[in-house]
Amino acid sequence: MMKSWKKTALLVLVLILALSLFGCGGGEQAVEETPEPAGGEETPEAAEGEETPEPSSGEPIKLVASHVLGPTHPYQPGFELMAEIVNERSNGQMEIEIFHSASLAEEGDAIEALQMGTIDITTVSAAPMTGFVKEYMASDLPFIFASPEEAFAFYDGKVGDRLFELTEPIGLVGLAWWENGFRNFTTQDTAIHMPADMEGLKMRTMSSPVHMASIRALGGNAVPIPFGELYSALQQGVVDGQENPIANIHAMRFYEVQDYVILSRHFHDPSPLFISQITWDKLNDEQKQIIQDAAIEARDYMRQLGIDQEAGLIEEIKATGTEVVELTPEQVEMFQEATKDVYKEFEDQIGEEYMQLFFEELGR
Repeated sequence: MMKSWKKTALLVLVLILALSLFGCGGGEQAVEETPEPAGGEETPEAAEGEETPEPSSGEPIKLVASHVLGPTHPYQPGFELMAEIVNERSNGQMEIEIFHSASLAEEGDAIEALQMGTIDITTVSAAPMTGFVKEYMASDLPFIFASPEEAFAFYDGKVGDRLFELTEPIGLVGLAWWENGFRNFTTQDTAIHMPADMEGLKMRTMSSPVHMASIRALGGNAVPIPFGELYSALQQGVVDGQENPIANIHAMRFYEVQDYVILSRHFHDPSPLFISQITWDKLNDEQKQIIQDAAIEARDYMRQLGIDQEAGLIEEIKATGTEVVELTPEQVEMFQEATKDVYKEFEDQIGEEYMQLFFEELGR
């Protein structure tokens, strides 16, 4: 019921935004058609048997972009740069309005909204995609990459292209591989230096089968909780800890309700940037190229911004009194050894053909 309510609320909000664009701005109109709501209910236009008119050449195309993180996370300046490039190169004929902090939708709901055309653009972690395309589970495997640069080259190559091909049939067009960094543990009361320290701890994870299996392999109890509810869950002691990239931990101020940040870097978190197929099909070739180019330029900018910011964010977290634990190479090897069977556990589910490509590109 809650998920259905959220979807209904999202549709209502998008309709209100569309109507407001028709009613202000000196006669400017939103050109995106409001799709039929889920359940087959007709929009007012459909009920009258009328089609939404095509925009005139002077009316800008207004696109809605959504992400779940706060305004200080690299997602936001990435989207702002993308919007600036798109507006400039289209001579004002395309505009992107950005909604951060899950103000429109959590990641799973945002993906479904793209499928319906009620949100135009979003970036999400790989984990929510596993419920739509099973091959994305490989991206959730623990300890895949040693550096951000290794991950960037990997997803900008054959594997990233293949994953985008696999999302096309579900109504998502892949634009670029953005970045959310390496994920790290945070805990209350108990510092984690080795897998034995996690024994019995309730650790929030994303709703990723691979993430949950990895936490169990380390001795913890995996508890999936929506990102927007995580701060309060930590504050109220619903879970003992969680794991997220440093930028997320800082942007959402999780350090306020956790005693320790453990730089475990156990998962890498790629962020595919998608545009709705419904939206994409309304654009001409020139408009598509502008959006594609802007997505890639913004990708390079937000990736570097994330790298440049991380050391400073860690120092800011330390300054709050939260203890930051840096694992030694020997300790990291203990975590790798404890989670190695997770790879075997999911090989059949992910599929032999894709796993072969995945490991070939990793050079393993």
